[in-house]
Amino acid sequence: MKLTNAPAQPVLRTALLFGTVLGILALVWVVLLMVTGSNPYGPRRLMTTPLVPFVVIGSQWFVRRYYPTGPGIGKAILTGLLTAVFASVVSAVTLYGFARSADPRLLERNAEEATKILQSARSYYLKQPGGVERYKLDQQNIARTPQELAQDELSKKLILGLLFAIPGGIFLRK
Repeated sequence: MKLTNAPAQPVLRTALLFGTVLGILALVWVVLLMVTGSNPYGPRRLMTTPLVPFVVIGSQWFVRRYYPTGPGIGKAILTGLLTAVFASVVSAVTLYGFARSADPRLLERNAEEATKILQSARSYYLKQPGGVERYKLDQQNIARTPQELAQDELSKKLILGLLFAIPGGIFLRK
């Protein structure tokens, strides 16, 4: 496949562009939540996660312009995979940096709010088979440190991005 007036390594450059933009948007969202007085680490933080499939598919669509006959299945899937990796890593690193530099009381407040939410749902947990174990596991998984927040951000965005990268690459290979 001959490239038409394309930069070097269009797959990598496209994935880096799209992934970095989403990672920075996630940081802007967290800062906006903090400025407005909302919990920047709470459930609203996850509102940027549904953007991951759009960014992954968008990068696969965008990379097609560099290849007159299409990037092919390998390059299309690779673009989506790399975009998901870059987006999740940049999001996690910026959230970690934000959490390290922000007031530690925000993390404590987040843990308290998460514990209250979990306790209010305890009756629901106990009605389900295996609910006691699930309740204890969810109690242990409440993020209390910047590392745990970053790990949560990385895993959620990476898994969702990888799930959409493969089918997106198959359909956008031409």
